[in-house]
Amino acid sequence: MPLSSISQSILTLMEGIPPLPPQGVLKLKSSKLIDYEQLEKLCEIKGLKAGKGAQSTKEAHENFMKHYKKIFQKEKRILPYLPTSPAKMASFARPGAGPMDDNFHNIGFYIRDIHCQTSAELALQFKDKLEEFITVLKKLPIHRSHAERRFVYKMMKTMPDLSSQLTRGDFKALSQNITSETWVKGTTVIANEGFYIILKGSVQPRSKVYKKMIELVPADFLSEPSSEYLSEEEFFQENPLAEYHSFVYPHYIILGPWNGFGTLIELPEPKLGSNLYSLIMEEDCELLKINAKEYAKIKEEQVKMEKLTREQLIHKCPYYRNWPKLSVDELTVHIKWRRYPPGHVLVKDGEIISFVAYIQSGFCKVYREVIGLMKYQLRKMKKKRRRVFMGKLQEKESFGEISVLLQIPFTCTIITGSEVELGIINAEDMLELDWVTRKLVLQTAEQTFGYLTDNTELSLQEEK
Repeated sequence: MPLSSISQSILTLMEGIPPLPPQGVLKLKSSKLIDYEQLEKLCEIKGLKAGKGAQSTKEAHENFMKHYKKIFQKEKRILPYLPTSPAKMASFARPGAGPMDDNFHNIGFYIRDIHCQTSAELALQFKDKLEEFITVLKKLPIHRSHAERRFVYKMMKTMPDLSSQLTRGDFKALSQNITSETWVKGTTVIANEGFYIILKGSVQPRSKVYKKMIELVPADFLSEPSSEYLSEEEFFQENPLAEYHSFVYPHYIILGPWNGFGTLIELPEPKLGSNLYSLIMEEDCELLKINAKEYAKIKEEQVKMEKLTREQLIHKCPYYRNWPKLSVDELTVHIKWRRYPPGHVLVKDGEIISFVAYIQSGFCKVYREVIGLMKYQLRKMKKKRRRVFMGKLQEKESFGEISVLLQIPFTCTIITGSEVELGIINAEDMLELDWVTRKLVLQTAEQTFGYLTDNTELSLQEEK
């Protein structure tokens, strides 16, 4: 069959082209994430078969599934290199040769960035405040202005040894009559009848025991040596803290401004020759003193006022006006104070409340969910659940007694209408009251808005 002219021209051109060299099979690159040695071991498991229709034994399959994760290698992450300065490396190599930069761990070095002031400027400001503080304390409490009393209160709250022991009420009471004392260099103070704060100067304890905190913290209070030891030296030798002898031994301790010593709980006078709670003035000192007896009186007054406040709270509630004092005392013991912001849901409709509440301040709104009929088409009605405002619970009112004692669900939802302070009694404490008090509560208390029925609510809704 004759070839066309185009085919002949193509063949003529191909005669001058050399033939292609033979090529082998392309080589596959092994993956860096697969351990092929582990893969070969898995493939050699006896009873493991592959292919269409092949079935492996159960033991081989379980063995394969147990170890197949070993074929995958985790990629090692190489973190960036952080060069270390030669000075820092030298300090690590020779621990005692030379310290780091003095400002490296100095917080005062960074205060300038926060307050835009240097540490020296802040120190001068504190020094001026301290001088003013001492001047105010030198005045008789009756001659101090309201601003000066407020200033004393704020300064006392910055003292760590006081803020860890005193409440806000303690600070307010103590700041009204607190004074300072001047002690001459070389004199000795025995601090078993009060707590002292150093305002100026330095003090050296003569005993290991020089401070006792109300809330005992191991780092702040070291226990008194046992009487079985004849001397302090013997105590240190037998005590497990003997290895820290140089740290706790009194001759190595110097207390400076804002440090405290003594006790807020009056202790008996130490035995003759004992140095417990004994300290010596290293220089002329100004000390703020809180007398332990005065502090005890303040705490007694606070307890009395707290009890009176709780009694008044219960007695002013309508259900408890005619209650005897003994029955009221049964409730006041269990009252705890709680504050809630506006809009906080105290209890929902259909739930059993977990506490009985007495409103000290603020008010609560009471809602009830009702099912009403609503028109949505001509001559057609559908039911819709709505939350209806029922009223308010004001100060000196209570709620929750019936729900807690009878364990029945609440019939309404109570939401705080303002910031509310409540005196509450937990359900557990309420149920553990004696049966006489429980019966008295059930006879006098009523269910919150329990007199309202669905018909009453619908009529109220229609009026609105």
